[in-house]
Amino acid sequence: MKMIKAVIRPEKSNEILDALNREGFRAVTKYSILGRGNQRGLRVGDIYYDEIAKSMLLIVVKDEEEDKVTKIILDGAKTGKNGNFGDGKIFVLPVEKAITISSGKTED
Repeated sequence: MKMIKAVIRPEKSNEILDALNREGFRAVTKYSILGRGNQRGLRVGDIYYDEIAKSMLLIVVKDEEEDKVTKIILDGAKTGKNGNFGDGKIFVLPVEKAITISSGKTED
């Protein structure tokens, strides 16, 4: 299994969640975060924003579903034809085990 963590623009989260749901990926955790990427924040006139609002999506999928899910996220998160700074980043991590609390069922 893989855990996919996607840091995205907050205004893109509903579009991505809807696309994941349409493709059968309903179990997603979303939360609001603050952060910055390589651009180290954002300057608008005289104001410097050190931390920018983002959303993080967490989803655990079977190994063979990783490419499909990352493509859904990439397609939904990219702004403009070529993308822009601040569109986000996707991290893919291995998951050794998942345990459903209510049933105690384990998935390896």
